[in-house]
Amino acid sequence: MNEQTRAYWRYEYDVAAKYMIPLLEQWGVSLRDAAVIDVGCGEGGGLCAMYDAGAVRCDGFDIEPGRVEAALQLKGDRPITLMTGNLYDEHPPFSGEHYDLVVLHDVFEHLDFKEAVMNKLAAYAKPSGYVMITFPPYFSAYGAHQQLLNTQWAKIPYIHLVPFALPTILPRLKNEHPHIVQEILKLGRLKMGMKRFETIVRQCGLRIGGKQAYFISPNHIRFGLKPLPAGKIAEIPILGEVMCTGVVYVLAKG
Repeated sequence: MNEQTRAYWRYEYDVAAKYMIPLLEQWGVSLRDAAVIDVGCGEGGGLCAMYDAGAVRCDGFDIEPGRVEAALQLKGDRPITLMTGNLYDEHPPFSGEHYDLVVLHDVFEHLDFKEAVMNKLAAYAKPSGYVMITFPPYFSAYGAHQQLLNTQWAKIPYIHLVPFALPTILPRLKNEHPHIVQEILKLGRLKMGMKRFETIVRQCGLRIGGKQAYFISPNHIRFGLKPLPAGKIAEIPILGEVMCTGVVYVLAKG
């Protein structure tokens, strides 16, 4: 277990404890005695924070075995159940189980077949349950995750919105990890913005129970930045999509 992994677990924990859980409480979603599943749980810091906040059953799974192994070590003696698995599987982990809260933290923007994914997430929720989804809107400064590249000029904010930048220049960059290049190209194909997300929510028969967009996302605390809510600017067409670096939604059935 290296220090970087421990630090990432602490970051996951802090984002959930300091920002996600207070938002849930503000929107009337209590974790007291709740059952929670974290889809794409990473190192499990978020689940640990939710257990410490009063959830009595916490389950999670991630597609990366190494991250699940780290989560198993870092959860301590908390009775949290963790598995390796893929949401795209016909029967993903914990299929048939139902929860008060389903969490998908900064994963949705990466996934194909978004309507099918949304329906799978909703299937985990009890009739009275909620789904919490967070993601960075694609049209924001780093919506393609270009900050992960090694080439310095390619990290320029909004460069992914230049028409020829992704399909023409990105594949020709030297010393870049092929997986990261492919993921950035994928994000450019999917273009997950807030307006499109809300359309998918309606198409899947869900309703928005809470929304909080940020100029500076809670995820940026790992860079020493303080989150800054966007307020009503997030609802201004185009401007909100461009200015907001992160958004949190809570969805309900019916």
